[in-house]
Amino acid sequence: MSDGFCVGGVCAPASVWAGVILWLLYGLLFLFIRVFLVAGMLRELTRAEIEGTRCRIELEQERSEEILPSEKNVLNNVTKLLDEANNKVSWTFVDKVKALFWNGGAELAAWRLIHEAERLAVNAMATPHLKARLQRALGDLSELPPARRTAWEKRLQEAMGHANEEARAILSAFLADLYEARDERFMLVLKLQNLLTFMVLVGLLIGLALAVAGYGPILLAGAVGGLLSRMARLYKERETPDYGLSWATVFPASLFGALSAWAGLHLVAILQSQRILSLEALGTLSQLLIPPIALQKDTVPLLALGALFGLSERLLDRMVEKTEELWKKQEKKPEEGPPGETPEEIVRRMQLRLETEEQEKDGVRATRRMTLDVLQGPEKDRPSEAPRDREKPDSPTDAPPSLPPSAPSEVLYPRIPTR
Repeated sequence: MSDGFCVGGVCAPASVWAGVILWLLYGLLFLFIRVFLVAGMLRELTRAEIEGTRCRIELEQERSEEILPSEKNVLNNVTKLLDEANNKVSWTFVDKVKALFWNGGAELAAWRLIHEAERLAVNAMATPHLKARLQRALGDLSELPPARRTAWEKRLQEAMGHANEEARAILSAFLADLYEARDERFMLVLKLQNLLTFMVLVGLLIGLALAVAGYGPILLAGAVGGLLSRMARLYKERETPDYGLSWATVFPASLFGALSAWAGLHLVAILQSQRILSLEALGTLSQLLIPPIALQKDTVPLLALGALFGLSERLLDRMVEKTEELWKKQEKKPEEGPPGETPEEIVRRMQLRLETEEQEKDGVRATRRMTLDVLQGPEKDRPSEAPRDREKPDSPTDAPPSLPPSAPSEVLYPRIPTR
């Protein structure tokens, strides 16, 4: 090929190879961010929490010479739980390689162990620290649902009045409820993180296939629009999700913009071919979208429209909705009745309309005959024949022949002699 080159026996235009390379770099960047800026950040945060919990538990105990054997056993179990949690979130070279398939399960397990250690440490906590922890528990009630919050508030206030074994048991049970709510929120964030990661990987495969097919410039324009949209949104937002979820919402933006540009341009081409939408300045899109698409002067408006689809996340959805409304209007038949009306009801309604029109015509004929009788004078001036008002107008033998509506008035109404 004159404008391309071959790699490994596969020949393609330069624009196709550029699109494939960009998509591969995008995938590698996504994995790099996921390993070092998401998984690595959570690992360091969890390890710091483990060491902080270890030091805090040691400070909250009684003096070493006053520790009972039972309390010593509790502290040994606490140390074992924290050591196990530390092993879960180790960050060696092997762990960094495994982080390519990271799902957050190790961090969730480590936090569970930390919470169990904190609950267990309540049994060996000194009395002043126990009262302070109960006061802090009252402030943590806002993290629970309203029903559970109401149930715990009274019990915690009662436990503050007497710092004994019962108060320790109440605090330990409350911490179990509190940590369960926190772990559920953390699990939900990890679930969203993994779901968005799956969508990104599938989108990368689709985008790579489209880049190989020759739609690289369109995908690039849409990706730029999606990136600009996400940058503007992050600049305006004051709060971002926690636990690395913000990264998982940034990466799909460019990918979504690229795929939206490809789908939106093809939708516009369909509407243009059906003469529903007219974009004469762009030319015939069905011809411009034939791959491979090169970066030329003629394709600049096409790429600008693709960037617009990537920039506006709702533009494609609105165009699809409007297209569905237009097609539904075109599919409606002129003789179609109200919604839910069957064909038999339509036929019956038309028959009733025809019968009503016939009755109205018969009423008009009868009115004209009565008016003619009155204008021709009293009955004594008429010839000796049966009175006309006794005639049966509906009788087929006596009814006058019907005349066309276009007959002159002299034929319908005979001229009446005047004096």
